[in-house]
Amino acid sequence: MQNLDLTKKYVLAVSGGIDSMVMLAMFAALKPRPDFSVVTVNHGIRKEAQSDCDFVADYCKKIDVDCSVLCVDAPKYSEENKISLETAARVLRYEVLAKSDCDFVCLAHHADDNAETVLMHILRGSGAYGAQGIKRINGKYLRPLIDLTREEIEIYARNNNVPFVVDSTNAETIYTRNLVRREVMPMLKKINSCADKNLVRFANNIAEDNAYLDTLADISEVDVNANGARIPKRLFLQPRPVAYRVFRKVFERIGVFKDIEKMHFETIVRLASGQGGKKAFLPFGFVAVNDYDFISIERQSIGESLDFEIPFALGNVQTPFGTVSVSKDKTPQCLRIDLNAVPPDAVFRVKRQGDVFCKFAGGQKTLKKYLIDKKIPQRKRNKLILLASGSEILVIC
Repeated sequence: MQNLDLTKKYVLAVSGGIDSMVMLAMFAALKPRPDFSVVTVNHGIRKEAQSDCDFVADYCKKIDVDCSVLCVDAPKYSEENKISLETAARVLRYEVLAKSDCDFVCLAHHADDNAETVLMHILRGSGAYGAQGIKRINGKYLRPLIDLTREEIEIYARNNNVPFVVDSTNAETIYTRNLVRREVMPMLKKINSCADKNLVRFANNIAEDNAYLDTLADISEVDVNANGARIPKRLFLQPRPVAYRVFRKVFERIGVFKDIEKMHFETIVRLASGQGGKKAFLPFGFVAVNDYDFISIERQSIGESLDFEIPFALGNVQTPFGTVSVSKDKTPQCLRIDLNAVPPDAVFRVKRQGDVFCKFAGGQKTLKKYLIDKKIPQRKRNKLILLASGSEILVIC
């Protein structure tokens, strides 16, 4: 276990199994002791789950470590969300751990877990991010044992009399990871005795490649806001490995770290290659829209436009879609109009059917055609503030 930063606060996720109990014992043996506590989760899957949690709590009491026992209902969550029991338990466990008041949540994944994960991701058709395996540090999550093998953990437990419980479901090969661990990996080791180590080495190589490609994915021109992001379309027309990393970085910036997959990236690429105004729906309530030269990713909860009329006047005019400032003073980067030419019935409002305006060169043009020519996104047209006299548009703010 690598040196820990003693200025940080840690929460250890401990199940009672040999891996997490060794992690706990290692933390407790450090001198000076780090600032840490324990969380153990009852997933509601096994009859003995509560006794396992009690086992962890009792051990923590003996070594003077604070322990919280939390309960979730994985079977119910699995049924309601039509996902495997294994996945339901993981999702609920991470939801609980994410609420921990600490700098790092420590998980007891080790080198063998990493090899199994890499293999499972490859078999599932994962890209480079999945093939790079388990990171030692990933955001708030720290894996102190990631460089230790299962054999080394077992030796530590024997030499230091670390107690642990055995999860009865570990023997059930109906769970994918157990099948890989108990049957697939032993078969691979018959072909190559270093199969597990080679998988981890492969993952480390992929991680180095990923790190370099990430540096090429520049999102400095992306406008990220509270509702989503506005991305220059050309960023998706780069070589695909770079464009894909732009996609991932943008979603991380707007707070989405999981369940954004390659198929969603392909959807965005198709959208960027198509006509303006088209949209595509993404996970977590986001919609992507082709805004001509940009791809806008926004939350679907953005409200529709409101109709209103506010008489034209000097000063700040409040509207449902922002404030319009009208001043006689010269102001840089503002629209300039002939104040004396504004008719007395002029009002601020949004667009309506039949709106037109007089072109500088003479003649009329419909507002609708003008907005299309200017590539103003369709969903934003109803929120533009206009200065109008009847159906004649004087100013588009």
